[in-house]
Amino acid sequence: MTDENQLSSEEIKKLRNLIDTEEIKKLRLKYSYHMDARELDELMDVFADGAVCGYGPYGDWEGKETIYNNYKETFKDTLDKPFVSMHVNTNHLVEITGPDTAKGRVYLLDVITKNMDGSDIEEGKSNFLWFALYDEEYIKINGEWKVKRMDLHFFWPERHISDDFSTKFLL
Repeated sequence: MTDENQLSSEEIKKLRNLIDTEEIKKLRLKYSYHMDARELDELMDVFADGAVCGYGPYGDWEGKETIYNNYKETFKDTLDKPFVSMHVNTNHLVEITGPDTAKGRVYLLDVITKNMDGSDIEEGKSNFLWFALYDEEYIKINGEWKVKRMDLHFFWPERHISDDFSTKFLL
């Protein structure tokens, strides 16, 4: 291989960042998929052991056991009804902040496909449940990215935004 065909150290760093970014985006998609499928055991695999989920008016959920139990309670009426809600993620920004750390920001469009009792949604009624934004911190543990912290800022139909929310992002 000639020198002109070899990647520079800067190019290798950019490739590593691209790979890490894609792994984090896949982690985020797994989170939404397992939540919507009501696969709570698989859902817990996206979180680091000491993870924190800050859900505005729903409080801070600290640790995987608390996160699991709170999701189980939240979905108690729909655990046997996968995909009655669908958490659509878009506009995912990821900033690699260190070799094993990153931050992300993700838009959430939360829609329902059925009423929580399984009945059809009334004609003309909106399927949108929430418009929101996730701010996340990720950590790489044993070569795998995990969610360390997840904060959800609600914008519609109710507005619940943390005091430290900023429109500025690291990029």
